[in-house]
Amino acid sequence: MHNGDRKKPGAEGITLRELESSVEAIFRPGGAISQKLDGYEERPGQMLMAKTIAKALQRGKAALIEAGTGTGKSLAYLVPASLWTAYTGERLIVSTNTINLQEQLINKDVPFLQSILDVDLKVAVIKGWSNYLCLYRFQALGQHGQTSLWSGMEEDELTALAEWLTRCKTGSSSEVDFPLSQETWWEVCAESDVCLRSRCPYIKECFYFEERRQAFAADIIIVNHHLLFADLAVRQVLGFDSKRSVLPPYRYVILDEAHHVEDVATEHFGFGVSKVGVSRLLGRLQRTRRGKAAGLLPQVQALLETGPGMPPARARAALWELGDEVIPALQRSLTTSSRFFDGAAALIRERESDRAVPLWPAPGGIHLQDALAEERQAFIGSLEGLGRGLASLKDRLSTAEGESWDLFKAELGAVESRLSQIQLALEFMSEKPHLDYVYWAELTGKRSEPSLHAAPIDVADVLRQGVYRHLKAVVLTSATLAIDKSFGYIRRRLGLDEIDIAQDHCLGQPPIEELIASPFDYREQVLLCVPTDVGEPRHGRYGDDLADYIKDVLLAASGRAFVLFTAYRLLREVYQYCQASLAEVGIRALCQGTAPRSLLLEQFRSDTSSVLFGTSSFWEGVDVPGEALSCVILTKLPFQVPDHPVVASRIRRLEEAGQNPFVEYLLPQAVIRFKQGFGRLIRRTSDHGVIVVCDSRLLGRSYGAAFLRSIPECSTVIGPRRDTLPSIASWLVGS
Repeated sequence: MHNGDRKKPGAEGITLRELESSVEAIFRPGGAISQKLDGYEERPGQMLMAKTIAKALQRGKAALIEAGTGTGKSLAYLVPASLWTAYTGERLIVSTNTINLQEQLINKDVPFLQSILDVDLKVAVIKGWSNYLCLYRFQALGQHGQTSLWSGMEEDELTALAEWLTRCKTGSSSEVDFPLSQETWWEVCAESDVCLRSRCPYIKECFYFEERRQAFAADIIIVNHHLLFADLAVRQVLGFDSKRSVLPPYRYVILDEAHHVEDVATEHFGFGVSKVGVSRLLGRLQRTRRGKAAGLLPQVQALLETGPGMPPARARAALWELGDEVIPALQRSLTTSSRFFDGAAALIRERESDRAVPLWPAPGGIHLQDALAEERQAFIGSLEGLGRGLASLKDRLSTAEGESWDLFKAELGAVESRLSQIQLALEFMSEKPHLDYVYWAELTGKRSEPSLHAAPIDVADVLRQGVYRHLKAVVLTSATLAIDKSFGYIRRRLGLDEIDIAQDHCLGQPPIEELIASPFDYREQVLLCVPTDVGEPRHGRYGDDLADYIKDVLLAASGRAFVLFTAYRLLREVYQYCQASLAEVGIRALCQGTAPRSLLLEQFRSDTSSVLFGTSSFWEGVDVPGEALSCVILTKLPFQVPDHPVVASRIRRLEEAGQNPFVEYLLPQAVIRFKQGFGRLIRRTSDHGVIVVCDSRLLGRSYGAAFLRSIPECSTVIGPRRDTLPSIASWLVGS
């Protein structure tokens, strides 16, 4: 169904004034929202944001909107979006960075909106395939005797999943309310290239296709950025109007948490191959579990030996193919994969770096054609051989009949396709480098497993050509988009400063821009504290000074704090230094890496004297209102590591263009991150607390002013460490 098919009679010709009047009627005092919510107070910023979005939709424009914490962003974009689609019949996509916000919208904000709007509003949420349980794969585990290979804990997980299926609503992993390993979920989740679609016996009950049916009938579809950009990457290859894309057709998009767009686009328009991913794919064919062979090939072998749905002679030929061709090819792939990735890991470690290492042509990069030429060719060749073996086996099984055979043939085809994708990625990263791409290798995860990557250095043109030129309106919003009250940085990075309407791009330039301040009274609610005698991060005493001061601040604040770091090593050192002293006075210290993130947050919220030491994932997306979080300590200005290959390539690209990479890239990135950390403290009008910045560069360097001008004006205390502690304690009295 195309957007044009959804037009409603009389929808053409809606004017901006008519749309704005409808928005005003909902947000104004005495309007639809105030009639539903007791004590509702009009927020001018929310009204302004809603009208700005209405203008972008009606005039077919791009819009950049920074809306400070407390603006009420969700309703500010959902209201004009809902009215627009009701008037015009145009489908609209709302995209968030996190599934948590996605679920907040669909479970809280949308039901409220539907209760106050006098329109028939259909809203759907859709996630990526692997977020949903596949009923067929789940049932197939038992049908083919695989459950006998599972450990007691895994069998308990499957039993719990069976019970969960009787009460879940969407079949999504986010609904799982009991401990479940990732390995078990991968055994039963839905996958696009395995799905039997109309041939599946569970198609009518399928969780994914139920969500998809709702999405095709919906006015507004709520997704996350990763799914949206997965869809856009497919459309870039197949054409924007392709019916084989991930999402239904759309021309209007609102991106919340839009400061993540560059990173997500970089990932989805790039390539990656990892040892973990290859091992998981090959293990899907065959692996050892409890001393027995498990996986797809043993299941096929067992079914061939029993012979249902297949002539005996053809079954014997397939068994020969399996035993003499496919399984040996699999073993070769396992061996060559291990040699290649172990060699890559050794080369990465030779660079004595615990971070990413560039591949050629960057200075000091690993040259795959030289350093691992033999291993790479053997690996690619083994994958090609395995792919041919799987294709031949699948051909021999083509006449087999029955539901089990349908699933096996689909899974064999899926593995064959993914092997081909791995080969293409390896070849892309081994041939003459594309000048617009950056290539790197890194060790990741708890086991420091190697992976190889290639990504576009600059996504601005990719977004202009692959996204904006096909849209009629796009809105990008976040609490952190502007730098020193300017949108220049985000405009440039996201390609919104050079949209050429002469080339028939749908969006005219320049974009609408609106900077909306938070309604909170930060002078009354926040004390910004900057100690002047904590050395700069490169100073020899910085770590010792920092640990001493953080301990003193936490004692003065009676806990109730986030301590946010930019490096995990320093986090561990400070956590270990402070832990005993805090425990002596009954303050519980929680540390990232000791438990899942969600569990740490739950413990922090429930224990109002606790302290949480965290790194990158706690700088944003965490909402802890009230007394539990009364102090946020930012240990360092969050500049990116300049030697990461992606960052280094972007720096070189700016230098080649005669620009200052610190001013144009590194500083704005750090300011956005800083604003995110700052924003953890005040989440409600009643919140009250202290922000401590332990980085003297905020005051001693000229660029420090850019950080200070990018946050709301607060009450401030600046001075030696010992002189700041009484002010902190006094400010927090009664908070």
